[in-house]
Amino acid sequence: MLEALIAILIVALGVLGSVGLVARSMQDIDDAKYRGEAAYLANTLIGQMWLDDRATAALDAKYGDASAGAGYVEFKTLVKQRMPHAADPEVSVDPGPTPTSSTVIIHMQWRPPGDAATAPMHQHWAYATIGAN
Repeated sequence: MLEALIAILIVALGVLGSVGLVARSMQDIDDAKYRGEAAYLANTLIGQMWLDDRATAALDAKYGDASAGAGYVEFKTLVKQRMPHAADPEVSVDPGPTPTSSTVIIHMQWRPPGDAATAPMHQHWAYATIGAN
């Protein structure tokens, strides 16, 4: 009788461990989804910058968060729609390593659903150098 109870205890612990493993893997899948979404959004903005006027002043006026240009407002709206509990993204456009290039830094922060309000926010940084001809 004692051996049967011990066997049931061991099986129960194994099942409990498996359930915990599945729950953790679901959290990791959601985290990967949001990180992929953040990378996609940042790369989309960088692609738009490459297609636009690539002078540093023009990029900063349209996409920089300090100027709140049309490109930045559109990007911020998209981030807020697609990322849960997202903070306003930070986009800085500075002079690049050459006179005709710009260095772009994009910083996004979000908190996945189910995380406590006091939990640290997840974040994604993207860096690019946009060159003008």
